Amino acid sequence: MNLRLIIRFIIVATVTWVLLTMFMGCTLDVENVDKPFEADICENSLGNVACNFTMIDQNGNQVDLYSFHGKIIILDLSAMWCGPCQYAALDTENTVKKYGAENIVYITVLIENTSGQPPSLQDLTKWSETFGIVDSPVLAGSRQWLNDSGYALSGWPTFYFIS
Repeated sequence: MNLRLIIRFIIVATVTWVLLTMFMGCTLDVENVDKPFEADICENSLGNVACNFTMIDQNGNQVDLYSFHGKIIILDLSAMWCGPCQYAALDTENTVKKYGAENIVYITVLIENTSGQPPSLQDLTKWSETFGIVDSPVLAGSRQWLNDSGYALSGWPTFYFIS
């Protein structure tokens, strides 16, 4: 079995599990909610409210995590030099199309460019154009943000599923 097939299977299985878990559990009316319940007590770990952040996307716009409240969020922490990260990026748009943009959002946070530095707006644009990412945000992170944010990097790429 090749690596691409394994990664695709893991992503699809995880997203399916998250969707099933969400729809089998209780529902939340989020039409008038600006941020998640208890967002002021956030912790980036299983069972807790994810902490908010704001970053610049590939179009130069500020993107706020909580603006996607009510959707399932796939948070992909990647580096431009990382082969498996590039491979995962190939399925970004397909994943959103498969499960519906009204249900999920796929956010890529690039931590490093090809030189190991924080990515520039040009790097974000190059990443999104190279991998055909049109409707999903590609954000400029950094090692400093990673250290300050509480998101743990367990390998390249690291995925967080936020519901």
